[in-house]
Amino acid sequence: MKKAAILLAVCTLAVCSFGSCEPKKESISNIEVNEQQNDSYENALKECFNAMYSIGGGDAFYSYMYPDSAVEAMKNEGKYDELINTFNDTQDKIIGDENGTLTFGSIDDSKEISDEQRDGIKKYFVELCKPYLPDVTAESFDIKEGYEVNFNYLHNGEKGGDDMALVVKLNDEGWKIITK
Repeated sequence: MKKAAILLAVCTLAVCSFGSCEPKKESISNIEVNEQQNDSYENALKECFNAMYSIGGGDAFYSYMYPDSAVEAMKNEGKYDELINTFNDTQDKIIGDENGTLTFGSIDDSKEISDEQRDGIKKYFVELCKPYLPDVTAESFDIKEGYEVNFNYLHNGEKGGDDMALVVKLNDEGWKIITK
């Protein structure tokens, strides 16, 4: 009888280790990017903000954050999926721990970016891309139009706060968003 109990315990452990008895993590689906090529920077900003504060928003957020050439380089180096998974896992924990949800509210004010801001944004993109594109230069980035946007966001449907972002139409890639 004792041998039968031990054999049963060993078989149970073997089945659990091969069958993975630990709880499976739910797969995180990615939010699709729909507004990046749109004429409306307002819709792009809203989509990016909501992706930033949603489970599964990593791919959309990084599509708005990085120039396409940097995203492609990350994918070629095998680093992009890890970056997205880390973002999504972090958001999953943050959103799970938060008391409520954050969503985009409305735009309070916007103005076209200045030439000085335009030059600064190009330098920002150079520094952002250097780890993946070491030879990138400011001339690689053509800013077609850009805005400094002050907006508000909602927490559980009520005004949650104010924020600012720079929204630029870069090269032929659509809108890119630089958050504070």
